[in-house]
Formats: sequence, structure tokens, C-alpha cells
Amino acid sequence: MQTTACTRGALRILVACERNGGEPLTMPEMAARLGMSDALVVKACHRLMRAGYIAGLRGRGGGYRLARPAAEITLFEIVELFEDENDLFPCRLKADGPCRVAGICRLREICAEAWEAFADTLRTASIAEVAGREAIAA
Repeated sequence: MQTTACTRGALRILVACERNGGEPLTMPEMAARLGMSDALVVKACHRLMRAGYIAGLRGRGGGYRLARPAAEITLFEIVELFEDENDLFPCRLKADGPCRVAGICRLREICAEAWEAFADTLRTASIAEVAGREAIAA
């Protein structure tokens, strides 16, 4: 199971916004601080803004800041916004049509159990919690 670069980038952007104490961050500042490409920052910020997680401020002193309290944003919300559950696991029975080994393979069931455990863990962790840690994990 692996999240996309955009999902990881979005989480890092939210953490950076929280750590910036309410002061707006520009996209170039985010890219430089987080070691992300400009294109990835633009893509993640656009989706985060459309979903109401960050707000953009225009003009001098503008940039992006959190639109909601960090303690109210769970990691699960962001992963769910950016990821398709079916892309996180190797068994894509629904996407690929009939499976020749479905009768003897429990991979789908195990992946569903793993997804629930993963989701339950992410539901209990907030951006505020992650921002309190020393380093931003890539």
C-alpha cells in the first residue's frame, strides 16, 4: 500500500501551514520548504482549496493558510480526498473484470481488512498532532 506523491504533498502542505502559525505561505515558499515541485504544490493546493482545507489570500502578503483548525482535520480526510481506495491495494477485481482465482484467493478480503485498519488509524490522527512532531515525514 502506497499513497501518491500528491497525497503526501497535501499532508505536508497542511502541516507546513499549521506550523506557520496562521501566517500565509506562498506556493514558492511551500515548494522550497518541503522540497516539492511547483507543479505538485499547485495541484495539491488547488484540490485542498476546493475542498475547503486551505484558503488563498491575494496580493502583497498573500499566500495560503488553513481554512479549518488543524485539530479538526484528520489524516483520513486528506487521504480519502486524494486517493482511490482501489489504487492502494493490488487486487482490482472490480476494475479488471472476472478473476480466475477469486474462488481460492482471499486477497480482496485481506486488503479490505487492511484498508479498515489503515483508515481507523488515520481517523484518529489530526494535522495538529502531526505538526507537533519534530520532522515532516516524506
